[in-house]
Amino acid sequence: MTSADLADPSSNGSTSDVVDDLLTRLLGVEGREDSLVGKIAVEVARDIIEERVSPGGDLNSFELAKRFGTSRTPVREALMLLEKQGMVEVPPRRRPRATTFSPQTVREIYELRGELYALVARDIVAQADESAIGQLDRRLQAMAEAGRRGDHDGYFWQVVLFQEQSCVIAANETLKQTIDTLGLRVLHLRHLGMDRGWQIERSLADHERLVQALHERDAGLAAALNRTMAANALAGLMALFADGRFVRRGD
Repeated sequence: MTSADLADPSSNGSTSDVVDDLLTRLLGVEGREDSLVGKIAVEVARDIIEERVSPGGDLNSFELAKRFGTSRTPVREALMLLEKQGMVEVPPRRRPRATTFSPQTVREIYELRGELYALVARDIVAQADESAIGQLDRRLQAMAEAGRRGDHDGYFWQVVLFQEQSCVIAANETLKQTIDTLGLRVLHLRHLGMDRGWQIERSLADHERLVQALHERDAGLAAALNRTMAANALAGLMALFADGRFVRRGD
């Protein structure tokens, strides 16, 4: 996915199409997105991220085969792809299920994420021109519009695309590839946090401050803001474990 693919939220087809393209890339099924396996993998990934399948919820291959009008073979292949990405678990002698998370795993992911996005901010300040940063202004506008509509899922995906845009304009391929390795698990966790009390107003204000710092070429502040957003999200998720509102790992 290139900068041009993401730059203008109003001119590149629906948000859903752009999101599906992103998931296709993160799943490693580019070139297979029109195949049945690729289609099943992308749709089940969205079901898990958007919590139509709860953490730890069963993924019945028979029901999925029926839904997609196919045999179980492509369903199993799709679930194997999702297992490799940390979205699905296959316990011994039990049905596949949507992955669950331990507090330690969540902490490790978010601490790493904060540092990686701090580097993204520094690279944007060092490498991106005003036109490139302006692409984040347009993505920020799309976030605000989704927030005004009260569209939580729409806002969630606009934030995801804001961060994807940030990685593209940072122009650090090694950094982007490293972030992509966390991609689907982070999407899952972020939606879980949002669904259990994420505040759109606070999120939007944080991203507005971030974009302003990038325009002002304040690398230190932009990096600190990305670290702070990750730390705040981690604190929220840890609170969910503490009060029992998070699905815990265990059989």
